[in-house]
Amino acid sequence: MSNGRATWCVEDSPISQSNYDWEKRLSEFDTVVFAAGSGLFQDSILKKDATDFPAEIVRGQSIEFSYPSSSDYTNEALLCGKYFAPLPGSGRVLLGATHEWKEEALDRSTVMEELKQRSYDLAPFIWDKGSVQNITVGYRVQSRRGKFGRMPIIGQSVHNDIHPNSWMFTGLSGRGLIYHGVYGDILSNAIIAKTESVVLNDNPDALWWKP
Repeated sequence: MSNGRATWCVEDSPISQSNYDWEKRLSEFDTVVFAAGSGLFQDSILKKDATDFPAEIVRGQSIEFSYPSSSDYTNEALLCGKYFAPLPGSGRVLLGATHEWKEEALDRSTVMEELKQRSYDLAPFIWDKGSVQNITVGYRVQSRRGKFGRMPIIGQSVHNDIHPNSWMFTGLSGRGLIYHGVYGDILSNAIIAKTESVVLNDNPDALWWKP
C-alpha cells in the first residue's frame, strides 16, 4: 500500500529469498500486509516473525472430477468439513481436502479412500457418476488450537524486520471463505487508523498469537 492505493505485485520469475531483497522490494510502500499463506514460510519471506510462529503448515490434496450433466447435481459449492466447489467450465468440480501433517504425502489411492469416506454423503452423485481427472495439492497455514478453536492470525508484525509498517493476515485454514472477509475488514480498519487497538475493539482475544 502506498498513498492510499493498494498494489498487487506478481512475480513471473523466481527471486532470491534474502532479507535484503525483500526489504529493498517493499521499501517503496507505506504499508505491507503479509498474507501469502504457506508461501510466507516455504519461500522464507518472513525472518524473525517466523520463529516460534503459532501455526503449522498442513498439506491438502483435492480431487478434480468431471461429471455428466444431470439434475441430480445443482452445481453449487458446499462447505461442511470437506468441500466441493464448481470449477470454470461445465461439468467439473473440485472436492477436498485432506489434512496431512507428515512430510511424506498420501498416495493417490489413500487420498481417494479418505476423501470418499468423509464426503460421500455430501456428494454421492459426484462419487457415483463422476470421473477423476486430476489430484491437486496445496498447503494451508493452520493456526494452533486455543480456547476459541483455531483463530486467524492478524495484527501488526512483531519484529518489523522486513518492513517498518508490516501487518500479518494468515492462519485462515479451512475457514478462509468466512474469515477472509470478516477479518480482512477488521484488519483494513486497523491499518487505516494506524493502530492495532482497532482489532481489539470487537475482538479482545484477536492478538492471542503474540508472545
